[in-house]
Amino acid sequence: MTKLTIARPTQTEIEIKKSRFITQLQRVSSNDAAEAFVAEVRATNRKANHNVWAARVGWPISVERASDDGEPSGTAGAPTLRGLTAHDLSNVVAVTTRYFGGIKLGASGLIRAYTSAVTAAIIDAGIVRIENQRELIVDTDYSSYDPLINLLKEEQLPVTSAEFTAAVRMHLFLNETDTARAQELITSYTKGRARFTNGATRNAEIPVPIQTK
Repeated sequence: MTKLTIARPTQTEIEIKKSRFITQLQRVSSNDAAEAFVAEVRATNRKANHNVWAARVGWPISVERASDDGEPSGTAGAPTLRGLTAHDLSNVVAVTTRYFGGIKLGASGLIRAYTSAVTAAIIDAGIVRIENQRELIVDTDYSSYDPLINLLKEEQLPVTSAEFTAAVRMHLFLNETDTARAQELITSYTKGRARFTNGATRNAEIPVPIQTK
């Protein structure tokens, strides 16, 4: 299962026909956390006309909610939620605060405005894939170190760190598929002389290119 979320919290602002649309994105891990963030934004923007929001939580999705907060039904919360689902984001809440500029946008204009607002925020925040990785510890000889570093780099299997004592100990954090591939490459190059052990696990955040069309 692919786990995508925003790379960092963000706040962006766009102006459409004198109305200000200020969108904040925040990582959350529960429905309660999403509601708490919405309440915080509302408290900070008491004079705003609307604080529209949407949230998705869980892998697989366990929470999927949206609110128009007084905008015409389906013109604000739904497009905000679609902005999140279009990029398959979860564990995130989006709140768009609108300060009305005096010019009505109509239903289609509101949909475009809220869609543009959340899209701009997602682009600014960036997207990462949350990947479970395990540490692969490789013990090998000095003569194999430089060639292996180059080989693994070419295969996009980066070495995180290395220790140099009587032999060389390399540390790689990889997903299950890449671990098997790395072991095969290293075993082949060293003709079976390298020794492998497993270390710690971690959740890594891998940047993901954003598709805007």
